[in-house]
This record gives sequence, C-alpha cells and structure tokens, in this order.
Amino acid sequence: MPEQGDSEIARTKKLIGVWFWSLVLLSVATWVLMPRLPTQGVCYFRDIWFLRALWHQNAIIYDQFIKLGHSNSQQCVFFATRSMLSLYFAIFACVIVISSPKGERPASKAWLGMAFLTVVVIGCQIFFDGFDNQTHGRYPVYRTYDSVNSLIWKSIFRMFLFYFFLTFWLHVCVRVASNRFRHGGSESQEAPLQQSDDATKLPFTHPLASRPPPP
Repeated sequence: MPEQGDSEIARTKKLIGVWFWSLVLLSVATWVLMPRLPTQGVCYFRDIWFLRALWHQNAIIYDQFIKLGHSNSQQCVFFATRSMLSLYFAIFACVIVISSPKGERPASKAWLGMAFLTVVVIGCQIFFDGFDNQTHGRYPVYRTYDSVNSLIWKSIFRMFLFYFFLTFWLHVCVRVASNRFRHGGSESQEAPLQQSDDATKLPFTHPLASRPPPP
C-alpha cells in the first residue's frame, strides 16, 4: 500500500537522521576532548595495532608520521582521533544498510562504474596516499608541515570516500541476498502446490479405450 510505504520511508529517514546527528555530535566531542584525556590511555590507539587499524591509513602512514617530530601526546591524539572517527563512519554505514528498504539490486552497468571508482579510490588510499610536499592541486594531500588538526580534517575527506563505497557494496550484497532468499522461498512454496495439483489429477484415459465391448 502506498501509505504504508511512505510511512516506512519516513521512519527510515528519521532513524538515519537521528543516528547521523548523534554521530556528528559524538565526533565533535571526540575531536575536542581527545587531547584532554590521559595520554596513557589515548596512546593505546597508537601502540595497539588493532585499535590503530580501525582506520586502515593509520597503518599505511604510521612509519612516516612517527618520523615527523610530533610530540608523544600529538602522535597518540592523531591516531586515536582518526580511529574513533572511522569507527563512527562504520557505524553510520551499517545503520544505512540495515535500515534501508530492500528493493531490486542496482543494474550491472552501475556495478561496473562503481567497481572501477572503488578500485581507483581505495587503491590510491592504500598505495599512493602518503605524505607529499611536491604535489599541488585540489586534492587534500598530506603535508609533512601540516598540523595534527589539519591532517585529521584531510582524513575525514578520505573516510567519507571510503565509507561511501563501502556502504554501496554492502547495500548491494544485502539486496542480492534478500532477493535470492525471497525467490528461493517462493519456489519452495510453489513446489508442494504443484505436487498436490498433480496428485489430485485423474489419470488420463483414451476415449477408445473406454468404449464398452461389442455384444
């Protein structure tokens, strides 16, 4: 029913909006309060690989960043803030995928275009996105002379791109799985009905075979 569908879409938008603004406020609070927390606890995000790997670029630029001469506290705040912001992005991506209506999967042409962009963006983040003072352009390149806050700002842009593509592919996987489950369930329900119809049919008898014998 159209009214029921509209109300479901409205609830979904409201739910996503609540999560979005909650995570935005939590991100701002994390960014502001992280330098004021005890350094020993914040440094767990630098020294423990699992916490550092909450944002994959922490592992990629770790050796370069350590050599830049930032203080121990700045290093820990840098890795901790990026890991926590990445975690918030991941939570919001899961909220979108779970709460979005399950419709038809995107066309294969959209898959090809998004697959190409995903490989380019993620590949550049993994293999070519270190510190570089020579490249100039609109892309927010990491500079060795950037402050910690400036580096975090540039990291947010990369997180947005990364989790945008991740959300798309998770959404595709959920749609494909739900469509297969739906089609599989309908086929399994049709099979017993077909068998019951076949069982109730009377056996076919040819008209010539049913004539009475001559006197």
